[in-house]
Amino acid sequence: MKYLKKVAKPSALLTLLLLAIASCKPSPEPAPTPVKAPAQIVSVAQAKQMYDAYGERRVGLIERFENEQSPEKKFDVARFGSYDYQTIKDYLNYIEQEAKKANVEISTLRFYFSNYPDQETFKDGRKIKHPKQNSFFLIPTTKDDKKEDYAFYIQEDDAGNRTPILLTNNLNPKKKGNATPSQEQDNEKMEASMLPNFTNKTLFAKNTSLILNEADMTPPPYTEN
Repeated sequence: MKYLKKVAKPSALLTLLLLAIASCKPSPEPAPTPVKAPAQIVSVAQAKQMYDAYGERRVGLIERFENEQSPEKKFDVARFGSYDYQTIKDYLNYIEQEAKKANVEISTLRFYFSNYPDQETFKDGRKIKHPKQNSFFLIPTTKDDKKEDYAFYIQEDDAGNRTPILLTNNLNPKKKGNATPSQEQDNEKMEASMLPNFTNKTLFAKNTSLILNEADMTPPPYTEN
């Protein structure tokens, strides 16, 4: 009997020790809330039908036009562009950061269809990756006092104050008649030029562009080896 008591005592202590250790373990994190699919998600069949329609209704026209302009070079129309996933995440974080600095709320993310000029560089000297090729760029929008969406960029004054400068649908500065007093003053500085050169850091050192471009377009323009 004494032997059993001696054995039982350390066993009880061991049990208490194990319970104490178990109680110190962190509680498991709650399972993440499932994300509901956006209403804009479409089926693969629908996407394929749209892709084929573009090929039937647009590709031939574009290729014929470009090949007539430069018969010596075969032109292949780009069918898609891509960014690596981290670039998209960084971009979203970046525009949210800059919008917060300017105390502006992003309402939508707008995708613009575009086309690279048939030249080697842009006006600011930046190299054009795919001359003549279709492309697209992204720009955030915000709502004005009338709850209408406008693309915008950020302008910073000498005191460090940041102001969203609204742009019309064709990326021209918003007209004075629809602008706030602060925007009118900012737009006056821009009237001498057609469209702000967002990447020219010398001329517009205090302008911050929020436009994402230069995706990897596929296929790029065809060139002879």
